[in-house]
Amino acid sequence: MDVQSYDLVILDINLPDGDGTEQLRDMRGQGLATPVMMLTAEYQVTDRVNALDLGADDYLVKPFDLRELEARARALISRQPPADAR
Repeated sequence: MDVQSYDLVILDINLPDGDGTEQLRDMRGQGLATPVMMLTAEYQVTDRVNALDLGADDYLVKPFDLRELEARARALISRQPPADAR
């Protein structure tokens, strides 16, 4: 049971305890519609396509400028109703 809702999930593909794409698959499988931005150092187009096909809303390759991350986060959040209205 979730105790908190979020406006945006920023999820790295390479997590210390697993694969972020598996987390994304689980989140979408549970019906979680919160926007997800994936971060990774993987440059392959197939990696990006896979994450987007699994339900990621955006994908940002490291290294990146923090201003771009912030702008992308603002854009994703602005497209969603407030978390308490979902």
